[in-house]
Amino acid sequence: MEWRLNGVFVSFEIKEPQMPYVFTQATDTEAIAEREWGKADEIMFTAFTSCIGIMAIKDDQVIGVHLTLRDDTNAVTNADIDTAIGLLDGGAYPVVIGAISAWEASATAVYQHLVDTLHPVEQYGYGDGTFGGEIVNGRIQPRYVA
Repeated sequence: MEWRLNGVFVSFEIKEPQMPYVFTQATDTEAIAEREWGKADEIMFTAFTSCIGIMAIKDDQVIGVHLTLRDDTNAVTNADIDTAIGLLDGGAYPVVIGAISAWEASATAVYQHLVDTLHPVEQYGYGDGTFGGEIVNGRIQPRYVA
């Protein structure tokens, strides 16, 4: 949009406000889909291509959140990451698993915010696949299904 102010043309763009991601509780903790979260003794996410999962231990169970680079209309933001971390409910021994390199390349600052906020965090950059986790010796053991 353009208009004149005191003889000077002023140009500006009106942007729609970015809506935050909406996370829902998974109905199946063995198939936690995009932007879903779940809590169980063992969890699995649906297949990752550019996604990552975050997991932590709370009350002797694994909590996991399936994160996407974008929803139907918006790219992931630090606020979305903060919401996802909140779903971990203060869980211990956080883990990031999945297509980490895609996040480092496409959402560098947001991924760094995730790592900094969860610090210290274990990172498993396995790329594409179907992943999850279970508790072994008090820590999250990554799971993989070919």
